[in-house]
Amino acid sequence: MQKPFAYCLLVLTLRLIPYVPRMKKLNYLLLLLLGIASCTTLPKSSANPDKQILTVGPGPEDMVVDTITGQPRLLISCNARRKSDPYYGEINVYYPANGNVGVMKRTEPTNIHFCPHGIDLVKVNDTLILLVVNNDFRNHEQSILRYAVKAGELIFLNKITDPLIVSPNAVTGFQDGTLLISNDAGKMGDYTEALFKLKRCKIIYWNYNTCSVAAGKFCFANGITNQAGKVYLASTLQNKVWQFDFKDGKLINQQTVARVNGPDNIRITDGNLYVACHLRFLAFLGNMKKAGNYSPTTVYRIDLASGHKSVAFFDDGAKLSAGSTGLAFHNKLYVSGVFDAKMAVVNNPK
Repeated sequence: MQKPFAYCLLVLTLRLIPYVPRMKKLNYLLLLLLGIASCTTLPKSSANPDKQILTVGPGPEDMVVDTITGQPRLLISCNARRKSDPYYGEINVYYPANGNVGVMKRTEPTNIHFCPHGIDLVKVNDTLILLVVNNDFRNHEQSILRYAVKAGELIFLNKITDPLIVSPNAVTGFQDGTLLISNDAGKMGDYTEALFKLKRCKIIYWNYNTCSVAAGKFCFANGITNQAGKVYLASTLQNKVWQFDFKDGKLINQQTVARVNGPDNIRITDGNLYVACHLRFLAFLGNMKKAGNYSPTTVYRIDLASGHKSVAFFDDGAKLSAGSTGLAFHNKLYVSGVFDAKMAVVNNPK
């Protein structure tokens, strides 16, 4: 049923475009794109009756677990993303043992406008490094920021910019200090790429000195991570999560791990890949505009050995909307929403 609907909606789009005022065409196209992808069946609403809601900074788009610098904690990338919200850009910290939430102190140059998106944590030699995708729209600069992680603060190391880093969404680091960056567009803000599912996204490899293309021809590349010599990548519009081998700065031997609708960030724990998905893009757009417009949140658990897929978390949006990351830690699953200042915690038995 989904394909005929998408086809008819696309035909309607092409016929109506000439009658749409020029200034409104991009928003119109985006709305129709989201409508095309809004027909996926939702899981049962009775899932996860044990939800606990945590209050954090607005826009907790991504998070990682730090078990090295002391008491185990979650580092959470928070950035106010609604136009109606006042500016907020911080790395929040949450301690599961006592439930405390705080803000990490940062040291960095004063000319950096901190707008964090995807993050990753990697130990390089004796230094724990936090990698931060920084979408600085105020200064029209896209970059990756590197910080040394200490118990009480984040110490700025350097900023990575390059003409290949055009629309960064997520980042993953290796123990030798190099990293991979996923661009979600070939040109930032080009809605036609999404509308027509043009495969113009590139994955970028940084080797301390230069950036190069590790792989290309993706449509809205999103979450990226690596484990045990494998790299995993999600595409929100191609509705897939892939596995790659990584050799000499290139992603090779591409294999499909899972087919899921609207995948966002991905995390791996105990052989299970957790991927947060947006199954109702029109609802997602409504939630971006206003908190009261609910957007369903779904996190799938995928057994990497067997390929079995199950629903690890679902909410119709009333308690947690527009979930972007599912992170498993100590028999709990933490789910963050990309716009609201809150996260959910549920039991996650093995």
